[in-house]
Amino acid sequence: MSLEDDERQQLATALHEARRTIFERDITPQEFYALLCRYPYLEVCETGQPHSTIGTTPTIITAKNGWKIYDYGHFLASGCHELIAYLWVLEDSEGGGEGGEGGGYGTVVQQAADVVEHMLLLAKQKGWASSDIVSGHYPMQRLYWILSDLSGQAVSNFDPSLEDYVVRRWIEALRNKEFVMPRYPQQQRGR
Repeated sequence: MSLEDDERQQLATALHEARRTIFERDITPQEFYALLCRYPYLEVCETGQPHSTIGTTPTIITAKNGWKIYDYGHFLASGCHELIAYLWVLEDSEGGGEGGEGGGYGTVVQQAADVVEHMLLLAKQKGWASSDIVSGHYPMQRLYWILSDLSGQAVSNFDPSLEDYVVRRWIEALRNKEFVMPRYPQQQRGR
């Protein structure tokens, strides 16, 4: 076997191993979360109503930033998958993209926040006394809980952490035009 053949064999072995370890393995929780952060979504329903939409055709509402909200009456769902696919096409064909010619609605995080506000407004217009957070990207769940709490609407199926309360206080202060640094509540510390 020549040196060139040996190098080809090593490369073939390395490529086979890379393919096996990259593409033929389970996705890790960290990788799943990283993907989820790129494609945020939220599902909420009226408390006491089924969390299923089987057999129901939604009304599709397009938010001002282009995201679709699927309204099943007692169940609302949204995500940016269609918008991101659209922006990729624009970016490839026109050089646009987020914040460019095809975007203009802020970052994906800002767009997700706008849709959470829109979904909460829809829930209020429908007369929901309270909402269940069915599933979703954690920052969208958190914001739905915060905005609901600040507006006096109850939310279930969300167990806020200490950090969530800190973010809630910070958002409330910003809404009141107060500039405060986010901080944790004072805790008893034994020294």
